[in-house]
Amino acid sequence: MDMDLMPYLMALLNARWLIFASMLVFAVLTAWWVKGKPYLYESTARVSVVHIDDPGGVSPDDRRASQVLTLVEHGFVLGTKHDNYEHVIQARLGSREFTERFLEQYNVYKEFYPNQWLEEDDHWREGFIPDRGEVLTTFGEKVRRIVLDEETQILSISMVWPDAAVARDWANQYVYTFNEYMRGRTLAEVQRKQEFLEGELGRSEVVEIQQSLFRLIEAQTAIAMLANAREEYVLEVIDPAALPFRSFNMSRKKRVVIGAIAGAMLATFGVLAWVLLGRMLRTLLEYRAAHKDKPDVTSESDTSLGA
Repeated sequence: MDMDLMPYLMALLNARWLIFASMLVFAVLTAWWVKGKPYLYESTARVSVVHIDDPGGVSPDDRRASQVLTLVEHGFVLGTKHDNYEHVIQARLGSREFTERFLEQYNVYKEFYPNQWLEEDDHWREGFIPDRGEVLTTFGEKVRRIVLDEETQILSISMVWPDAAVARDWANQYVYTFNEYMRGRTLAEVQRKQEFLEGELGRSEVVEIQQSLFRLIEAQTAIAMLANAREEYVLEVIDPAALPFRSFNMSRKKRVVIGAIAGAMLATFGVLAWVLLGRMLRTLLEYRAAHKDKPDVTSESDTSLGA
């Protein structure tokens, strides 16, 4: 069965002003919608994870004590090793504990509630309390992105924000703050271990155990010195975040054009659907009219047989 396309073409031609009006309306609505949507900028800092394999130059493999004591030294000096160390660092970067610390340290909350923050007085408006839980959720889902390249093991820490300078500063500050955060964790652990070792040293009278404890204290001191001396303690910056010049999201002009095209396509499909439904309805009515006056052959046959 051949399909006649002329009715569809004529319908589109006759409805050209309707299609144009739909395109114009959708373009205006899209422009009104995107007017309240700010441009977003993304700034990314790329870092590599530093593996601390050398425990300050003090190796517990000197074998100057018994094998058992050497295993103990391994645990104190090297701690727990992770085969997926990069993934562990990635998880700590996105952890709730560190994120809350970053938000508090740099008062990120004021960027989420700019109308409630008094910049000159450096405090919130009277009676206003920011929703820290909401800010934490929004920051983790829409602002911060942490991506690990499985091939190069390079971490990309990105920040998305309407202010390009703020996005850049946050990305760089996030890396710096995390290094300080991990440095603080290491120094706190070293202090705790040293206090424990010094207590054990005072209680021990066995020479070999005392020698092992001295080596462990020496190793912990070296680890603390290394943590204080190395500025990029856990994350080594390869490419710091720079000021982005292009917006992260689509431009307003492109959105308006897409909205106009969507309006024209919707009107076109509507016209074609209207013509198709009209032809189907007309065909159905013609079929019913053609079979309305035909005699019922089955009924006549039954009547003849009964006679």
